[in-house]
Formats: sequence, structure tokens, C-alpha cells
Amino acid sequence: MTWPLVTNPALAVSGGGKDYSGASLNGQDFSGQKLTGKEFRGAFCKGTIFKGAALQSTSFFKADLLDAVLADADLTGASLEEAGLEGADLRNAVLVNSYLTRTIADATTIEGADFSEAVMPEKTIKLLCGREDAKGVNPQTKVATRESLMCPD
Repeated sequence: MTWPLVTNPALAVSGGGKDYSGASLNGQDFSGQKLTGKEFRGAFCKGTIFKGAALQSTSFFKADLLDAVLADADLTGASLEEAGLEGADLRNAVLVNSYLTRTIADATTIEGADFSEAVMPEKTIKLLCGREDAKGVNPQTKVATRESLMCPD
């Protein structure tokens, strides 16, 4: 039996891959779009705008989100594990029940972000609590950023 040749092996992703996994989306504008449950695993999203987007249960595992705008986005239950977040804007983002790693501390601003029940390393929580922009109240959830991180007063 002869097997068909894979014509574009760069898009072959473990687990089958789907949606935007591995795609080059640099500078694109997804503002306000409903992208719930989509896969952006390993995607290149430098300067990509997700302002106000519905990104619940979305996977950004190891995605490059350098200078991305995630302000006002709903990332409830999303995975941002090992995502490159240097320069990312998370102002007023909802990160409730999301999965985060140390890279969340690379974001430019977290003011007004809600981290309630987010899963992340204890050291990362301490880093976030020590930031000047760990302040404000999320306009959607009405939860204070410092309260959601359980920062000491």
C-alpha cells in the first residue's frame, strides 16, 4: 500500500492540530471576535490584536504573543502556558481559571486584569503582586486585580 505524501509537514501538529496552530498571524486584528475554544498553539502572533475578543478555553500554548493586545479579552479557562508574552497588553483581561506560567510576568500591563482561580506558580503570583500595575478593578467581573491574585495588603 502506498501512503499519500504530506505536502505541508510544517502544519502537522501533535494531537491533530486545528484552527490557527502554528500559523503566522503577526499584526492581524481579531478585535471583538468570538474565538472560544480555538487553538493558537505555537502560533506567531507578534503585535496581533485580540482586544475585547471572546477567547474562553482557547489554547495559546507556546504561542508567540510578543506585543499582542489582549486588553478587555475574555480568556476564562484559556491556556497561556509558556506563551511569549513580552510586551503584551492584558489591561482589563479576564483570566479566570486560566493556566499561566512564569511568562505572564513579561506582560507590559496587567492593570484591571482578573486572575481569580488562575493556575500559576507561586513565585509568579508574588512577582505580579509586586508590580505597580497590579491594581484596578476588572470592568466585566468587578473583581480587583490584587484581590484576584490574593496579594497581601
